[in-house]
Parts: sequence; structure tokens; C-alpha cells
Amino acid sequence: MSTNSKQSGLKRILAGVIITILSVSAGIWAARAVLDRKANTDDLEATRFPVAREVPPFELIDHNNAVFDNNSLKGHWSFLFFGYTHCPDVCPTTLSVLNSVAGKLQDIDDDIRFIFVSVDPDRDTPEQLARFVTYFNGDFIGVTGTPGGMEEMTRQLGILYNRVAAEDGSDGYLVDHTASIFLFDPDGRYHAVFTPPLSADAISADFRKMQQAYQ
Repeated sequence: MSTNSKQSGLKRILAGVIITILSVSAGIWAARAVLDRKANTDDLEATRFPVAREVPPFELIDHNNAVFDNNSLKGHWSFLFFGYTHCPDVCPTTLSVLNSVAGKLQDIDDDIRFIFVSVDPDRDTPEQLARFVTYFNGDFIGVTGTPGGMEEMTRQLGILYNRVAAEDGSDGYLVDHTASIFLFDPDGRYHAVFTPPLSADAISADFRKMQQAYQ
């Protein structure tokens, strides 16, 4: 075998070794990146779904009388809380927590929206919602709709609510309802849920981890 042939063979072998090393290194890097992302979400206080859930079509209206549907949840992160404006305790407390969350996440470039969905559409008109949600934060969005439309959305997400007659026998009533906060990703999918007790610090920290893992 000539010297040139030997050198050519050695070059091919060396090139093969280099390609193998690079491929193995790339595989290790990719695996490590996946494991790092998984580790970032393993210690969440929130419940994050392994696969985000698609939400069947629904149509409601926001406090500006604009249509609020599946497309309204796309292109940004959304925190949703279900309650009602006459709620004496849980709703004001939770909206205050969400206002704190909004403040803690101001440094994030992603668009993040906070949405209050009424489970009392008979009383919560768009005008009523506008006064209520903007009291806590001028950027919060209130959503309402017909009882049928509300039932359609809440059933899909497993939201429970029930009208309870006032103890004093008056025409007023309370509404027992789910007190969790629901997170939707920029694809408009149900991504995670935060259950009581709710902490602005914990929600903010969990969101940062999920947002990083999502990118």
C-alpha cells in the first residue's frame, strides 16, 4: 500500500472518530438539557400536566364586550381564576394574590395576562366586572357570558360551582366555587393548576420554572 493510500485511510478513520465524538457530545448535551428542564419542574408546588391539555371551543365576552374564546388564550401566558364579584372573601383575596404575582413577574419579557372568569353570569355584567377587576389591577381582564356558555367552559376544566341561598332568607345568594388558579400556555392549552393555600411567592417561582422549561 502506498504512503498516500495509508494517509488517506488514516484521514478517513480520524474523520470518523471526530464525527462520532461530536455526535456523542451532542447527544449528551441534548439529554442533559432535557434532564435540566425536567429537574426545573420536578419541585413545583403547582400541578403541571406532563402534556398540556387542549380546551374544546368556547365563547364568552370580556368586560369590554369583546369576544373571549380559545383564540383569546393564545400568544401569551394566562392565569385564570373563577369566582364572582359578590364574593365576600375568597375572590378578593385571590385577586390580591394575583396582583402581587403580576408585580413579581414584571421583569419577564413574555406577555402574561390575568383573567377573572365569573361563575355568576346572571349578576356579573361586563360593566360590573370592569369595576371589580380593575380595582385590583388596571390590566386584569373580567370575563362573563351566558349561563350555558359558562357551563360549557367550566365543565371542560373541571370547575365546580353551586349557588347557595342566603342564610337570612333574602333574595341574595352566595356561590360556592373552585378556588384554584389555572395556568394556560401560549398555545392556549391548560398547562398547570395552583391549588390553595395560594402564595404569590410560590406561584411566581413556579411560573418562572415552567416558563423556562416551555421555551
